[in-house]
Amino acid sequence: MANPRAVLISLVIALLAVALVWSFVNQQRASILELATPQKVVVANQDIQALTTIDETMLRVDSVPRSYIQPGTYSEMPDILGLVTTVPIKKGEQILQNKLLFKESQTKLSTRVTKGKRAVSIPVNDISGVARLIKPGDRIDILSSIDYGSGDRENREVKTVLQDILVVASGRNIVASVPVEIRKDPISGKEIKQDLRQEPYQNVTIEVNPEEAQSIVFLLTSGAGNIFLALRNADDRSIEKLFTTDSDKVLGERSKKGQKQEIKTERQPRWMEFRGTQMTPVY
Repeated sequence: MANPRAVLISLVIALLAVALVWSFVNQQRASILELATPQKVVVANQDIQALTTIDETMLRVDSVPRSYIQPGTYSEMPDILGLVTTVPIKKGEQILQNKLLFKESQTKLSTRVTKGKRAVSIPVNDISGVARLIKPGDRIDILSSIDYGSGDRENREVKTVLQDILVVASGRNIVASVPVEIRKDPISGKEIKQDLRQEPYQNVTIEVNPEEAQSIVFLLTSGAGNIFLALRNADDRSIEKLFTTDSDKVLGERSKKGQKQEIKTERQPRWMEFRGTQMTPVY
């Protein structure tokens, strides 16, 4: 005959197992239903070009399962009306916060500069400014070539002075602002939009701390054409320990200067021996 106590224990364990399974299934079901619950999200009702001020005709509100809603979306149309697109948006695409800018009647660079930092402008050309392809929001390194020799003596060195520096403006195109200037045509009097991104620029403005700003001014006053910008990957925030580069490092020991040094340091004999009537060097 089976042990009644063992049967009772087995029955209790089986009931607990069933309860645990039932609880797990219910939790999974609730989670799936929550993800499938439809929510309101604002999407594009038509293709929207970049730098377009959004109005009601361009938007609609769709009901989308929660699991398909992207981060940074809007649920109400009034929250978006009057904002400006920074990139093209396709019909049916969810409107994201990082694709919109507030429309400003007057762009202020001071509001873009971080507290405790300073904005300093650097003149650039096609060579020193990466072919003028640097845009607001890019990060750069600043290199300088300085000759500190006197008279006819030249001592030129190249050094990466600053690394991982934020560009806040290229010309009049300012980071996180609408790159458009509204001006009146002098003949017709009509308002014309000028895309500042297409405007050729002669300088870039960077964000640095006060001490770095002094270094930039020192380099700018040390001679024209001695500052060069190097464009970084947007995700590369590393700081490298770099030595100064001079002619010896670039040209190496086989350069004309290196050959002269080699001649000067040619090994001399340890002593001289008299062999017959001649002196013979011994190494």
